[in-house]
Amino acid sequence: MDEEAFRKQFTKKSVFKKLGSLDKSWVPDKLYCRDDALNTLIVNYRRILEEKEQPSINCLILGKGGVGKTCTSRYFGKNFKTVATEKDVNLFIEYFDCINFRSKSKIIRELLAKYTHGSGRGYSDDEALKLILTKLIRDNGYMLLIIDEVHLLKPDDVLAFLNIAETFGHQNAKLSILLICRGADWMRIENERILSRLNEKIPLEPYNFEESMQILTYRSEIALREYVLDEELLTMIAQIVVENKNMRHGIEIIRKSGLYCDKEGLDFITADIVRAASDDVYPTFRAEIIDGLKDQELLALLGIVRSLMNSGTPFALVDDAFEEYQSICESYSIEPHVKMSFRKYVRQLAQLKIIASKTVRIEDATRGRHLEITLLDIPAGKLAELLEDIFERKFLK
Repeated sequence: MDEEAFRKQFTKKSVFKKLGSLDKSWVPDKLYCRDDALNTLIVNYRRILEEKEQPSINCLILGKGGVGKTCTSRYFGKNFKTVATEKDVNLFIEYFDCINFRSKSKIIRELLAKYTHGSGRGYSDDEALKLILTKLIRDNGYMLLIIDEVHLLKPDDVLAFLNIAETFGHQNAKLSILLICRGADWMRIENERILSRLNEKIPLEPYNFEESMQILTYRSEIALREYVLDEELLTMIAQIVVENKNMRHGIEIIRKSGLYCDKEGLDFITADIVRAASDDVYPTFRAEIIDGLKDQELLALLGIVRSLMNSGTPFALVDDAFEEYQSICESYSIEPHVKMSFRKYVRQLAQLKIIASKTVRIEDATRGRHLEITLLDIPAGKLAELLEDIFERKFLK
């Protein structure tokens, strides 16, 4: 492609009006089908705007992937801040995804840097948090802290966040918490002490067909030009959403279908394009998790994937995966970590629900046990392509 042909690509007409409205982080102006959850949040948190003492409130939104937990939380935060401003309340909304912030310390130090411009070095978590709370009191401010994928924190870290009012005194804790988690993941960290600190648990159910149509119609009207996606195809996508119980799947199908049209110079989406996009989307595999992995975790994951592909079986042995990992590190001129560290990466990948692992007794008792690993929700070949593309960009510049 020469420069003229390159420039010509930018003059092509796109099927999109606003592609960014299909991003996971986008917050809609209207939130459909979640009025009950929003009303529950309002009932709990409105006291912050109405009572002089500004109490500390802790709530939890629960549900499977693709039911609108993050979107509901961020919509609430955005509009809650608007109402607070109208009432002359200096409210700050902070959102953290634990895929990227995997400890209480990282979250607190990020807040400290933003609000006090300090690095946090030399301070304990409690000391750093006290500096943040002091700053809020001095500025007559209040913070709503939204923590997504909270199960990736240690239970003690979760409890520490929920305990801020008890730890620092209710008069000093100008901070409330809104947690977001999948139901099954929450069960692993919930205990009596954590439960006692929650004002409300708000469960979200998957969208039914009518709700799916309403949401997909709204999102497609914002994202796409008129006549690009007809009602028949929207119905088809809504049925896929209901079948998989995952709205993110449907939105991603629209995004991928539109991008395909732009690439091929097409003016509208067809049924075959939707089917191809659906085959390319894995509703329970969250690609944004891959984006948040550290280099060694990515290398370990590719080692597991290649071991699975070589064996042709559903499970890979940790020793075989470690050998593949060492080979991959060598090919990219990266120093491999020891097997103990590799096993730690396997545990982290399992915690993120990218893989599953189990310890199995070997029939020959003299050899003891071994760890078997498998992938969840995405074929090994597909994930290998994704990882190898990442490595080419990361390590072969």
